[in-house]
Amino acid sequence: MNIFVFSGDDIVSSRKAFLEQSESLRQKGYEIEKISGKDLSMEKLESSLGAKTLFGEKRALAIEGFLSLTKSKEKDEVLKKISSFDEAVLIFWEGKEFSKADQQKFPKEFVFKNFKLPSSLFSFLDSLKPNQKKTNLENFRKVIEEVDEFFLFAMLARQVRLLILAQEKSLNVLPWQKAKLEKQAKEFDKENLLSLYKKMLELDFKQKTSQTPFSFKESLELLIAEI
Repeated sequence: MNIFVFSGDDIVSSRKAFLEQSESLRQKGYEIEKISGKDLSMEKLESSLGAKTLFGEKRALAIEGFLSLTKSKEKDEVLKKISSFDEAVLIFWEGKEFSKADQQKFPKEFVFKNFKLPSSLFSFLDSLKPNQKKTNLENFRKVIEEVDEFFLFAMLARQVRLLILAQEKSLNVLPWQKAKLEKQAKEFDKENLLSLYKKMLELDFKQKTSQTPFSFKESLELLIAEI
């Protein structure tokens, strides 16, 4: 039995590994059946793993978002049923991280491959301040070597939104996160944050409509230089 779970807060890397594993199985002669987690049931599992393919190929299931579903009797039954297929090959993708304690709640056949975001990403986001161009660019150039540029853009947009909410006293996060964000938000004028967010929206639009002569990475660097 081969059951692998690709997960972690680095969803870009975990997703890439999940797709690469799926392609690797395909090249080994497996027929890959993709299933959304919400559609996985006892009946679906039985029909997929219990029946032979038309030409007798080996079959593997690529399942997305099942393990993250709310605990239920049906979910527990499906997990137990999976373990009963001795020659089953399943790969899961989950857009979240599972702690060691969480992993131990699943059958022992489940092998978790967690992908964590580099600490440089959070250092970059947390240290971002206006009027420190050199430091901002140094941190950006470090993190861009470790993180997908589009994911970095999404995380930066999220950070700017949180800083705007922090200035408006509208944050709904854990106390330690709130204190850190409110401290960072004091470094910015509200108009500067709103202007930065507007520039990010414009950059996103220009990138999607091919209206910029620069690569996305270059455009991001120019944006950081203007903070």
